[in-house]
Amino acid sequence: MNKSDHATRRAALAGAAALALAPRVARAAIGKIEKPKIRFGLTLDAASFMSVYVAQKTWRESGMEIETSTFRGDAEVSQALAGDSVDLVLQSPYGAINMVNADIPAIGFYAGFRQADFAFAAQPKVKTWADLKGSAAGVSTLGSLTDSLTRYLLIKNGLTPEKDVKILQVGPTASAMQGLKSGRLGLAILSPPFKWAAQDEGFTILATQAKDIAPQWPKHLFIAKKKFLDENPNTVMTFLRGYVAAIRLARADKALAVATLREKLKYSESDAGRAYDEIMPGYDERGALPDEATMKLFWELEIKAGDVKEPWPASKILDDRFIKSFADWAP
Repeated sequence: MNKSDHATRRAALAGAAALALAPRVARAAIGKIEKPKIRFGLTLDAASFMSVYVAQKTWRESGMEIETSTFRGDAEVSQALAGDSVDLVLQSPYGAINMVNADIPAIGFYAGFRQADFAFAAQPKVKTWADLKGSAAGVSTLGSLTDSLTRYLLIKNGLTPEKDVKILQVGPTASAMQGLKSGRLGLAILSPPFKWAAQDEGFTILATQAKDIAPQWPKHLFIAKKKFLDENPNTVMTFLRGYVAAIRLARADKALAVATLREKLKYSESDAGRAYDEIMPGYDERGALPDEATMKLFWELEIKAGDVKEPWPASKILDDRFIKSFADWAP
């Protein structure tokens, strides 16, 4: 066992000890859990889901069994929710908008992911946005957060998506990175740790989300069918109680969270620690959307993308009953 493995083992053991000593996630009794076993869908694996990975531990302590499935983007996880293959999903607000537009009776019920952690990496020969003409940009899936942000920056810098720069659906960030390396892509939107690797390998960082779009962003939403929320309120509150406990545990015990990222995403210790430092401040345990200015820009992008004709009231994509009752169910 090498020195890095020993460090990982020590971190995992320290995390396990911290979890054993952590306060119980229970608070006042919520009531009988209507559905103690939940089928839960994630769009894909990424560092911003660190809180969910840690929650696999705290959900068990809450008395719930969470069967988690990972899909390949917003479209797939939305289809799974629409077809009742899963009960709850965690995906981008763009997925929620697409479901509303498709008349699927689903809605967000908790936000709180505000990370603006993407970078836009281009081939080393690309020094300006104009240099991208005739090339392709890789996004996770069409209609996703990565798609919307990429189109926004192309337009902002005088390029027409699909005409000047082709938009390709490439899947998770690891695939986008491979697309850059192979030369298939001129531009890719990358999350940690791939954005750091791209910079280290000489690719050009044309922009970052935090600097060139907004310092925070509505990154993910927990979403369910409206009927599920109405029929299983205790289940949802218990699910969220365990999730909030995970955010607090990750905040209190960096070693545990870093070890969890290493185990789940196969990050190096350095990359996992760096990802933790960047992602952790972006969690809002109360589940609110970002500030008004950020949401105004969000809707401007959605209008430009043609997904909506005008800004929607937040209530159209977010049922805030559980956010408002936070004090009643939080650990």
